[in-house]
Amino acid sequence: MLPKQNTRMLLLAYWFSTMLIDLSMQEELNETQYGTPEYIIPCYKADPNINSCLQKTFNHLRPFLVNGLPDINVPTIDPFKLDKIIIENGQGPLKVKASFFNVTAVGAQNYTIERINADVDNYIIEIGFKFPRMDLRGKYDVNGNVLLFPVRSKGDFWAIFLEVDAATKIIGKEFTKDNVRYMKVDKMLVDFRLKKSRFRIRDIVNHGNVIGEAMNNFLNTNSEEIISEMKPAAKASIAKHFKGFLNEAFTRLPLKVWLPDA
Repeated sequence: MLPKQNTRMLLLAYWFSTMLIDLSMQEELNETQYGTPEYIIPCYKADPNINSCLQKTFNHLRPFLVNGLPDINVPTIDPFKLDKIIIENGQGPLKVKASFFNVTAVGAQNYTIERINADVDNYIIEIGFKFPRMDLRGKYDVNGNVLLFPVRSKGDFWAIFLEVDAATKIIGKEFTKDNVRYMKVDKMLVDFRLKKSRFRIRDIVNHGNVIGEAMNNFLNTNSEEIISEMKPAAKASIAKHFKGFLNEAFTRLPLKVWLPDA
Protein backbone atom coordinates (compact mmCIF):
# COMPACT_ATOMS: atom_id res chain seq x y z
CA MET A 1 0.00 0.00 0.00
CA LEU A 2 1.10 3.54 -0.74
CA PRO A 3 1.66 5.90 2.17
CA LYS A 4 -1.17 8.37 2.71
CA GLN A 5 1.05 11.28 1.63
CA ASN A 6 1.85 9.62 -1.72
CA THR A 7 -1.82 8.81 -2.24
CA ARG A 8 -2.75 12.45 -1.71
CA MET A 9 -0.06 13.56 -4.20
CA LEU A 10 -1.33 11.11 -6.82
CA LEU A 11 -4.91 12.27 -6.34
CA LEU A 12 -3.81 15.92 -6.59
CA ALA A 13 -1.84 15.21 -9.78
CA TYR A 14 -4.80 13.34 -11.27
CA TRP A 15 -7.18 16.22 -10.43
CA PHE A 16 -4.79 18.81 -11.87
CA SER A 17 -4.26 16.90 -15.14
CA THR A 18 -8.01 16.33 -15.50
CA MET A 19 -8.63 20.04 -15.00
CA LEU A 20 -6.07 20.94 -17.71
CA ILE A 21 -7.65 18.50 -20.15
CA ASP A 22 -11.10 19.91 -19.42
CA LEU A 23 -9.87 23.47 -19.93
CA SER A 24 -8.16 22.65 -23.22
CA MET A 25 -11.27 20.82 -24.44
CA GLN A 26 -13.41 23.77 -23.38
CA GLU A 27 -11.17 26.20 -25.25
CA GLU A 28 -11.40 24.08 -28.40
CA LEU A 29 -15.15 23.71 -27.97
CA ASN A 30 -15.60 27.45 -27.66
CA GLU A 31 -13.85 27.98 -31.01
CA THR A 32 -15.81 25.32 -32.87
CA GLN A 33 -19.19 25.05 -31.20
CA TYR A 34 -20.77 27.73 -33.36
CA GLY A 35 -22.58 26.55 -36.47
CA THR A 36 -22.57 28.53 -39.69
CA PRO A 37 -25.74 30.64 -40.09
CA GLU A 38 -27.52 30.41 -43.43
CA TYR A 39 -26.69 34.03 -44.18
CA ILE A 40 -22.93 33.37 -44.09
CA ILE A 41 -20.83 31.87 -46.87
CA PRO A 42 -17.50 31.14 -45.12
CA CYS A 43 -14.31 32.26 -46.85
CA TYR A 44 -10.80 30.92 -46.30
CA LYS A 45 -7.69 33.02 -45.79
CA ALA A 46 -5.75 30.49 -47.88
CA ASP A 47 -8.09 30.92 -50.84
CA PRO A 48 -6.26 32.88 -53.58
CA ASN A 49 -9.69 34.13 -54.72
CA ILE A 50 -10.80 35.30 -51.29
CA ASN A 51 -11.87 38.70 -52.66
CA SER A 52 -14.37 36.98 -54.97
CA CYS A 53 -15.58 34.82 -52.08
CA LEU A 54 -16.13 37.85 -49.82
CA GLN A 55 -17.95 39.66 -52.62
CA LYS A 56 -20.22 36.64 -53.02
CA THR A 57 -20.79 36.56 -49.25
CA PHE A 58 -21.81 40.24 -49.05
CA ASN A 59 -24.18 39.91 -52.00
CA HIS A 60 -25.58 36.68 -50.48
CA LEU A 61 -26.30 38.64 -47.28
CA ARG A 62 -28.61 41.12 -48.98
CA PRO A 63 -32.02 39.36 -48.67
CA PHE A 64 -31.28 38.43 -45.04
CA LEU A 65 -30.36 42.02 -44.16
CA VAL A 66 -33.77 43.19 -45.37
CA ASN A 67 -35.37 41.30 -42.48
CA GLY A 68 -32.53 41.95 -40.03
CA LEU A 69 -30.32 39.47 -38.19
CA PRO A 70 -31.57 39.40 -34.59
CA ASP A 71 -29.03 36.75 -33.49
CA ILE A 72 -26.18 39.26 -34.03
CA ASN A 73 -28.26 42.37 -33.23
CA VAL A 74 -28.40 43.72 -36.78
CA PRO A 75 -31.65 45.57 -37.61
CA THR A 76 -33.25 45.65 -41.04
CA ILE A 77 -31.37 47.76 -43.56
CA ASP A 78 -34.50 48.70 -45.53
CA PRO A 79 -35.95 50.82 -44.21
CA PHE A 80 -32.85 51.75 -42.27
CA LYS A 81 -33.39 54.02 -39.28
CA LEU A 82 -31.02 56.52 -37.70
CA ASP A 83 -31.96 58.02 -34.36
CA LYS A 84 -29.55 60.91 -34.75
CA ILE A 85 -26.63 62.00 -36.89
CA ILE A 86 -24.76 65.29 -36.60
CA ILE A 87 -22.74 66.89 -39.39
CA GLU A 88 -20.67 69.91 -38.44
CA ASN A 89 -18.71 71.96 -40.96
CA GLY A 90 -16.56 74.79 -39.62
CA GLN A 91 -14.67 75.77 -42.75
CA GLY A 92 -15.39 77.47 -46.06
CA PRO A 93 -18.43 79.57 -46.98
CA LEU A 94 -20.81 77.02 -45.45
CA LYS A 95 -20.23 77.01 -41.70
CA VAL A 96 -23.11 75.10 -40.19
CA LYS A 97 -24.02 72.45 -37.68
CA ALA A 98 -26.74 70.19 -39.04
CA SER A 99 -28.49 67.69 -36.80
CA PHE A 100 -30.77 65.04 -38.29
CA PHE A 101 -33.24 63.07 -36.16
CA ASN A 102 -35.56 60.10 -36.69
CA VAL A 103 -34.13 59.53 -40.15
CA THR A 104 -35.59 56.76 -42.31
CA ALA A 105 -33.66 55.65 -45.41
CA VAL A 106 -35.24 53.48 -48.10
CA GLY A 107 -33.36 51.76 -50.93
CA ALA A 108 -30.38 50.16 -49.18
CA GLN A 109 -31.56 46.64 -50.07
CA ASN A 110 -30.75 47.32 -53.72
CA TYR A 111 -27.02 47.62 -53.08
CA THR A 112 -24.53 45.86 -55.31
CA ILE A 113 -21.00 45.04 -54.23
CA GLU A 114 -18.80 46.23 -57.08
CA ARG A 115 -15.42 45.22 -55.69
CA ILE A 116 -13.63 43.97 -52.59
CA ASN A 117 -9.96 44.09 -51.75
CA ALA A 118 -9.12 42.28 -48.51
CA ASP A 119 -5.96 41.82 -46.47
CA VAL A 120 -7.42 39.26 -44.09
CA ASP A 121 -4.14 38.68 -42.24
CA ASN A 122 -4.37 42.26 -41.00
CA TYR A 123 -8.19 42.43 -41.02
CA ILE A 124 -8.35 45.20 -43.61
CA ILE A 125 -11.31 45.10 -46.01
CA GLU A 126 -11.97 47.66 -48.75
CA ILE A 127 -15.44 47.55 -50.31
CA GLY A 128 -16.89 49.43 -53.27
CA PHE A 129 -20.66 49.36 -53.67
CA LYS A 130 -23.51 51.07 -55.49
CA PHE A 131 -27.07 52.11 -54.62
CA PRO A 132 -29.36 52.97 -57.57
CA ARG A 133 -31.52 55.23 -55.39
CA MET A 134 -31.81 56.27 -51.77
CA ASP A 135 -34.81 58.10 -50.32
CA LEU A 136 -34.40 59.77 -46.93
CA ARG A 137 -36.82 61.57 -44.68
CA GLY A 138 -36.73 62.82 -41.12
CA LYS A 139 -36.32 65.90 -38.99
CA TYR A 140 -33.49 68.41 -39.05
CA ASP A 141 -32.09 71.37 -37.16
CA VAL A 142 -29.54 73.68 -38.81
CA ASN A 143 -27.59 76.55 -37.27
CA GLY A 144 -24.75 78.50 -38.81
CA ASN A 145 -23.76 80.83 -41.61
CA VAL A 146 -23.96 80.63 -45.40
CA LEU A 147 -21.43 83.13 -46.71
CA LEU A 148 -22.02 86.06 -44.35
CA PHE A 149 -25.69 85.35 -43.67
CA PRO A 150 -26.88 83.64 -40.48
CA VAL A 151 -29.02 80.56 -41.04
CA ARG A 152 -31.52 79.07 -38.62
CA SER A 153 -33.80 76.37 -39.93
CA LYS A 154 -35.67 73.50 -38.34
CA GLY A 155 -38.37 71.09 -39.44
CA ASP A 156 -38.91 68.08 -41.72
CA PHE A 157 -36.75 67.10 -44.66
CA TRP A 158 -36.92 64.78 -47.66
CA ALA A 159 -34.00 63.87 -49.90
CA ILE A 160 -33.49 61.71 -52.98
CA PHE A 161 -30.02 60.50 -54.01
CA LEU A 162 -29.57 58.80 -57.37
CA GLU A 163 -26.76 56.49 -58.51
CA VAL A 164 -24.79 56.53 -55.28
CA ASP A 165 -21.25 55.18 -55.57
CA ALA A 166 -19.77 54.47 -52.15
CA ALA A 167 -16.58 53.01 -50.78
CA THR A 168 -15.47 52.02 -47.32
CA LYS A 169 -12.27 50.82 -45.73
CA ILE A 170 -12.63 48.70 -42.61
CA ILE A 171 -9.59 48.27 -40.40
CA GLY A 172 -10.21 45.54 -37.88
CA LYS A 173 -8.53 44.12 -34.83
CA GLU A 174 -8.71 40.63 -33.34
CA PHE A 175 -9.76 40.15 -29.73
CA THR A 176 -10.66 37.20 -27.53
CA LYS A 177 -13.70 36.84 -25.29
CA ASP A 178 -14.44 33.66 -23.32
CA ASN A 179 -11.78 31.76 -25.30
CA VAL A 180 -13.43 32.74 -28.59
CA ARG A 181 -11.77 35.03 -31.11
CA TYR A 182 -13.65 37.86 -32.79
CA MET A 183 -12.89 40.85 -34.95
CA LYS A 184 -13.91 44.37 -34.09
CA VAL A 185 -13.76 47.45 -36.30
CA ASP A 186 -10.95 49.65 -35.01
CA LYS A 187 -11.22 52.29 -37.73
CA MET A 188 -13.54 52.96 -40.63
CA LEU A 189 -13.26 55.33 -43.59
CA VAL A 190 -16.14 56.22 -45.91
CA ASP A 191 -16.39 58.00 -49.26
CA PHE A 192 -19.29 58.53 -51.65
CA ARG A 193 -20.31 60.21 -54.88
CA LEU A 194 -23.82 61.16 -56.01
CA LYS A 195 -24.84 61.56 -59.62
CA LYS A 196 -27.97 63.51 -58.76
CA SER A 197 -29.74 64.73 -55.64
CA ARG A 198 -32.87 66.60 -54.67
CA PHE A 199 -33.94 68.10 -51.35
CA ARG A 200 -37.15 69.38 -49.86
CA ILE A 201 -37.70 70.87 -46.42
CA ARG A 202 -40.68 72.07 -44.40
CA ASP A 203 -39.20 74.77 -42.24
CA ILE A 204 -41.23 75.36 -39.07
CA VAL A 205 -39.06 78.35 -38.09
CA ASN A 206 -39.56 80.20 -41.37
CA HIS A 207 -42.70 78.36 -42.50
CA GLY A 208 -45.02 80.27 -44.82
CA ASN A 209 -42.62 83.09 -45.53
CA VAL A 210 -40.18 83.92 -48.25
CA ILE A 211 -37.19 82.66 -46.23
CA GLY A 212 -38.49 79.09 -46.07
CA GLU A 213 -39.11 78.94 -49.82
CA ALA A 214 -35.77 80.60 -50.49
CA MET A 215 -34.09 77.87 -48.41
CA ASN A 216 -35.71 75.16 -50.55
CA ASN A 217 -34.61 76.87 -53.75
CA PHE A 218 -31.10 77.38 -52.40
CA LEU A 219 -30.76 73.69 -51.43
CA ASN A 220 -31.82 72.40 -54.82
CA THR A 221 -30.07 74.98 -56.95
CA ASN A 222 -26.78 74.55 -55.11
CA SER A 223 -27.04 70.91 -54.04
CA GLU A 224 -23.72 69.87 -55.62
CA GLU A 225 -21.83 72.72 -53.96
CA ILE A 226 -23.51 72.09 -50.60
CA ILE A 227 -22.73 68.37 -50.71
CA SER A 228 -19.12 69.14 -51.69
CA GLU A 229 -18.72 71.54 -48.76
CA MET A 230 -20.37 69.22 -46.25
CA LYS A 231 -18.82 66.00 -47.59
CA PRO A 232 -15.75 65.73 -45.27
CA ALA A 233 -17.91 66.25 -42.19
CA ALA A 234 -20.60 63.90 -43.54
CA LYS A 235 -18.06 61.15 -44.26
CA ALA A 236 -16.66 61.35 -40.72
CA SER A 237 -20.13 61.29 -39.16
CA ILE A 238 -21.35 58.38 -41.33
CA ALA A 239 -18.17 56.38 -40.62
CA LYS A 240 -18.58 56.90 -36.88
CA HIS A 241 -22.16 55.68 -36.97
CA PHE A 242 -21.54 52.61 -39.12
CA LYS A 243 -18.46 51.64 -37.16
CA GLY A 244 -20.74 51.12 -34.17
CA PHE A 245 -23.33 49.38 -36.36
CA LEU A 246 -20.77 46.88 -37.73
CA ASN A 247 -19.24 46.23 -34.32
CA GLU A 248 -22.63 45.14 -33.04
CA ALA A 249 -22.43 42.34 -35.63
CA PHE A 250 -18.72 41.46 -35.71
CA THR A 251 -18.38 41.22 -31.92
CA ARG A 252 -21.14 38.57 -31.91
CA LEU A 253 -19.82 36.61 -34.88
CA PRO A 254 -16.79 34.43 -34.04
CA LEU A 255 -13.94 34.56 -36.53
CA LYS A 256 -14.18 30.82 -37.17
CA VAL A 257 -17.73 31.23 -38.45
CA TRP A 258 -16.87 33.44 -41.41
CA LEU A 259 -13.09 32.79 -41.64
CA PRO A 260 -12.69 29.10 -40.67
CA ASP A 261 -8.90 28.92 -41.10
CA ALA A 262 -8.22 32.09 -39.08
